[in-house]
Amino acid sequence: MTTVRPQAFKNPILITDFTAHAKDFLSQELPIIGIECREEQIDNTEFSSVEIRNSIFAHWSARDCIFEKACFIDVIFRSCDLSNSKFSGAYFERCRFVSCKCIGIDMNETIVKKTTFEQSNLQYSFFNRTKMTDVAFEHIDFTESSMSESKLKRFSATNSIFVKNNFFRTMLATVDFTDNEFIAPTMSSPPVELKGAIINVFQAADLIGLWGVTVNRD
Repeated sequence: MTTVRPQAFKNPILITDFTAHAKDFLSQELPIIGIECREEQIDNTEFSSVEIRNSIFAHWSARDCIFEKACFIDVIFRSCDLSNSKFSGAYFERCRFVSCKCIGIDMNETIVKKTTFEQSNLQYSFFNRTKMTDVAFEHIDFTESSMSESKLKRFSATNSIFVKNNFFRTMLATVDFTDNEFIAPTMSSPPVELKGAIINVFQAADLIGLWGVTVNRD
């Protein structure tokens, strides 16, 4: 998958107080278009149903915030901290998350299209019942995160860590894990989720236990 290139404005408006700016647009139910937010820290604030397009967030922090049912189109998040924030029911299209800290982020029931997550920490995150189309994980730490009952279409992963993930009822057909760390996933019994997935011989030796087979390593 080629790197997603959001269609950002050439001369975005620099916003120094995103909370106040978003409040005005939310009250009028209008989309926020063409802004740039930098080096601002926001905690425990609600932005449910906010719509943001053609914008950039860099070195920006929004921890423990609520973005439920929000909409992000052509948005770049670069070196942002979104840890423990809730994006459940949100919509993402042509977005990039680059060098972001997203520990414990709630992305349940989101729709994500043509979006990349690059060099970011997604440990302990929740992507349950998500619908992903043309999504790429590149250098992602997905340790102990959950992606159950999700639908993946043209999902790719490179140089990423998948350790102790919950993939229950998420079909992984065509997903290539060979260039990733893939250990101890939670799946059905037998693990039908793995049908059609691509793994290497070392991963196969560890995953074979999911079928109730014990490997004699003597």
